[in-house]
Amino acid sequence: MIERIENSRFIAEVNTLGAQLTRIYSKDTDTEYLWNGDETYWKKHAPVLFPFVGRLHEGKYSYKGNVYEMTLHGFCQQAEFSVLSNDGSSITLGIESNDERRAMYPFDFAFSVTYSLNDDGLVETAHVKNTGSSEMLYGFGGHPGFNAPLEKGLAFEDYEVDFPEQQGIERRVFTDNHMDAGSYESTDTVKDGVMPMHHDLFDDDAVVLHRTGERAILRSSKGKRYVEVVYKGAPWCGIWHPIKRDAPFVCIEPWWTLPGRDGMMVDISEREDFIHLAPGAENTHTIEMKLG
Repeated sequence: MIERIENSRFIAEVNTLGAQLTRIYSKDTDTEYLWNGDETYWKKHAPVLFPFVGRLHEGKYSYKGNVYEMTLHGFCQQAEFSVLSNDGSSITLGIESNDERRAMYPFDFAFSVTYSLNDDGLVETAHVKNTGSSEMLYGFGGHPGFNAPLEKGLAFEDYEVDFPEQQGIERRVFTDNHMDAGSYESTDTVKDGVMPMHHDLFDDDAVVLHRTGERAILRSSKGKRYVEVVYKGAPWCGIWHPIKRDAPFVCIEPWWTLPGRDGMMVDISEREDFIHLAPGAENTHTIEMKLG
């Protein structure tokens, strides 16, 4: 089911399946910012990644001697969320642990996503609560896709992603299986904090960057429209569109955790990137999308 929120400047739509944003529209500029989900390229818009980000070796992981199967990017995309509140300009959707999810993920939790419109654009806030009696481990990330071009007369190659707060960007190394290799390398895809867009940049899947700061701006010197994504506290930012395609969009993906290691089924309690949450504790992760 599609839910709608609106304020004086923007309209946003959210699918209760996966709590996924499906539209962000500016009344002021008559601009559609979010990718439209055309199946020719990619039928999704902005998946919510929880409780895992990316792929796992053989689609499995272990915890305390038990082996579990987990779908790509976690189970949220297949989950029907309940609408917990909708005041017109802000909506909160949630899921909780149940027997089906415990078979994949052995923790008790309450997970919700809030989308709030303001004068600058939209804020996505994920809220994680450990409702169990033991420590909870989880991963989280965002995956919003934005149209590129954002204006008529421009091309994908006219755009760049700028990291104005970058601190010596490194690229996370991934294997031919599109899984984490566990190391970093220098990269010439980003020069002085600027990453020019061209389709063959993604011939080997996502470009996952570290030390980007906490902001990424999609823009073109030939146009006026832009998207600024603010991701405080996220150590990694992935830039992606479908492999070996001329897709007219790009995803800016703040990641708080990494995909699985290639060839290894690691116990998640041994993963340094996973987030630990004590019994009864709560945590939030925020992704701001400022639209101009």
